[in-house]
Amino acid sequence: MSTITCGRQGCNSTYSPDSNPEGSCSYHPGAPFFHEGLKSWSCCKDINKPVMEFDQFVKLPGCTKSSHIPKASAPPPLPSTSTPASSSSAPTTISSSGKETYGSAPPPKPAAPSAPTAIAAAAPVVPKEIIEEQDEPGMEIPEGAKCKRRGCGVQVGSEKEECVYHPGAPIFREGSKGYTCCKRRVLEFDEFLRIEGCKTSKHLFVGAKKVGTDPDSTIERELISSRTDFYQTPSQVHVSIFAKGCDKETSKVVIEENEVHLDLNLPQNKRTLRTLALFGPIDPSKSSFSILGTKVSLTLQKSNGLSWALLEIPEGGKESLPAGYGTVFAPGTH
Repeated sequence: MSTITCGRQGCNSTYSPDSNPEGSCSYHPGAPFFHEGLKSWSCCKDINKPVMEFDQFVKLPGCTKSSHIPKASAPPPLPSTSTPASSSSAPTTISSSGKETYGSAPPPKPAAPSAPTAIAAAAPVVPKEIIEEQDEPGMEIPEGAKCKRRGCGVQVGSEKEECVYHPGAPIFREGSKGYTCCKRRVLEFDEFLRIEGCKTSKHLFVGAKKVGTDPDSTIERELISSRTDFYQTPSQVHVSIFAKGCDKETSKVVIEENEVHLDLNLPQNKRTLRTLALFGPIDPSKSSFSILGTKVSLTLQKSNGLSWALLEIPEGGKESLPAGYGTVFAPGTH
């Protein structure tokens, strides 16, 4: 029996036309509301707590129940009842790590005579190949599970065997919305959710079992991701990896010219294992790190003094970024 994808915001479930009772659809009748890094819906800001990460925002449960409707019949969202603090507020951008930054770039300064030489001298950095996460063969997939890849969301059992998704991160800039992995940009949030994926693979319904083993130990640790934030000055990039309770004795941080390797052992047998493919070259001899109670702090010395648009190079390389994309400045400079 053929299935239809529901067109209501926050639902996107598949359903059968012959089985669509009232109350089977949970959705958001309001509009998305992004303000000062927090993301929520105008229809249920008092019910669903605003979140920071875009992936968490997409998963906020619907606040209104009804029956499913096909995408072509979906009504437009209601306008947000809240207004930003100022109509002249700075534009919002989202980095490859999903963290929002604010502020317009200051007026451009005349380029110093040595600037062209510095740019020409900067060695091109080849983006690292990204290894896709896959479900393990023979893994039991729960009934009703949806594909976890961005832009897909197909439910298990669907006739769509091939996953078409976005490997990059969402970017919102001056009203334009899209992904770092492809060039299409739209204005409306509903259109953004419907941007067709730019890469194909197998669906990811569960994810491979992620475990790591400590060096010189038999303890198995579950691999988890740790939120990353950064800001920059003309000469340095300051990075925070939020890894509370990181073990100083067994954790490792290796700083290289174009990469930073993180192997962080956390409480409850958890571990963060990650390599940052840096947006620009750094001087490892003048860079440093410190492991604190709530985070790992990196101070990276730039080699050429150029501004970084992102902390890491996107999957498609620097050429995949739109012109003038999101320069991030140190606090107090905008």
